[in-house]
Amino acid sequence: MRTIAIVNQKGGCGKTTVSINLASAMAELGQRILLVDMDPQSHCAVGLAVPEEQIEQSIYDVLISKSRNEPLKLTEILWQISDRLELAPASIDLSAFEQQMTGIADRESCLIEVLGDIRSDYDYVIIDCPPAVGLLTFNALRSATDVIVPVETGYFALHGLSRQLETLSILCQRCNQKVDVRILASMYDVRTKMAREVLAELRKHFADRLFGTIVNFNTKIKEAASFGQPISEYDSASRGQRDFRLLAEEVIDS
Repeated sequence: MRTIAIVNQKGGCGKTTVSINLASAMAELGQRILLVDMDPQSHCAVGLAVPEEQIEQSIYDVLISKSRNEPLKLTEILWQISDRLELAPASIDLSAFEQQMTGIADRESCLIEVLGDIRSDYDYVIIDCPPAVGLLTFNALRSATDVIVPVETGYFALHGLSRQLETLSILCQRCNQKVDVRILASMYDVRTKMAREVLAELRKHFADRLFGTIVNFNTKIKEAASFGQPISEYDSASRGQRDFRLLAEEVIDS
């Protein structure tokens, strides 16, 4: 089972969009996928039309259950999205996770322990991380075999990217994890000079880490999210669907 953490310390880079649509595209290619939302904003549930008021327990409850001596299995909180895709939803409670776990031994290993119980049930786990480097992200990295850093091809895209990759490298070393970190150019608008220049810089400086697939700017992807659907379900003939299918194939083949 490969575990892919979708990480970027910068908000607004399409992290959740990538998480949802990559998970859906991989499921359509026959892979068994678990999508884990580790972001307290719980946008994965919103983007997949899971009613917030019906989420009684989230990944937060599973992560802290052992420290409370009330073990809760991951399977008890999952939502079936499609035949091969399930979601472990987040909740606002996750924002208190770091504080709740203060002084608890092995608090960085909560998620890896939880995922250990379902290792044979899925081919891939995709983790949507919060836009901050804290205990939640550390748990995700501790579990990960792969990291994808979505980079919006806009003005601030390159600013701090090298530092972010350095931080990820240090965190992975601290986790004793050998993790394959890849960069994904997303929200690419070929019409703008800025986007073309940013993509050229990414290819120049990060060629060995950059996915061949580029996720193009596509209004259908945003529309799909507003209807609580992955792009594959909302518009299977769209450019966005094609991009995510190509990305899924590239991930599976890597």
